[in-house]
Amino acid sequence: MQPGRYHTHESVWNSIRWRGLLYSFLLATREILRPLLYWYAWHIFSTDLQKAIPEPYAKKEVDIAVLCGPPAIETAIPQLVPLGQLTSEQIRSRMQDGGAVAIARVGNEVAGYMWLSFMNGGMLVYDFSWTLAPDEALRYGSFVNPKWRGLGIHSALNNALNHYARGRGIHRTLGSIGAFNRQSLNLAKHARKRKAMTVFVLHVNGLNWTYARAFGAALESRFSRSPAKSSPSSPAIEE
Repeated sequence: MQPGRYHTHESVWNSIRWRGLLYSFLLATREILRPLLYWYAWHIFSTDLQKAIPEPYAKKEVDIAVLCGPPAIETAIPQLVPLGQLTSEQIRSRMQDGGAVAIARVGNEVAGYMWLSFMNGGMLVYDFSWTLAPDEALRYGSFVNPKWRGLGIHSALNNALNHYARGRGIHRTLGSIGAFNRQSLNLAKHARKRKAMTVFVLHVNGLNWTYARAFGAALESRFSRSPAKSSPSSPAIEE
């Protein structure tokens, strides 16, 4: 079997395993339609850091290091780039803007990471960006190596960044979870996070037209829109 074909089959199996057959089918259909249109759906969650922060429930011993700002760039890059999700330029850009990243290790292996931004205006997708108050921060861009999924690594990353944010004087962290991301939604349920709203975005490529709607709260309460931007960027989602 060719290596590329093996990895493709492995990715398909992982998707079905973690998302379920129905959700995997819907996401596959979305990819087929990508040349014509594309859609996203998220649940937006808010965590009050003035209350007790739920304890992590990782099933492995996990070491978490939180790196922040330009001084930590050269430490973060060699740990994150091998995971294959981010380039050194992306990591550098995020940390030069004062962003922080929590890196989880199981033994000597990097198992995953999660980002934290204190800046207003972080991109959600297409021309929509987050609106944050001065005492709020955004948790985003999380990733756990498939090898370590299902072990609660995500809960340890989430806990570490919430504690770090509280130490910086932040009263609330926000985050978004894909509506079909069952594992992360289970984390939100376990942590008793409050769902602030659900957001749906549809983009028609040929017309360069974007439709967005929020349920549970006004879209404008958390997001602003800049008509000058029309291409999708990596959404700050999937806690």
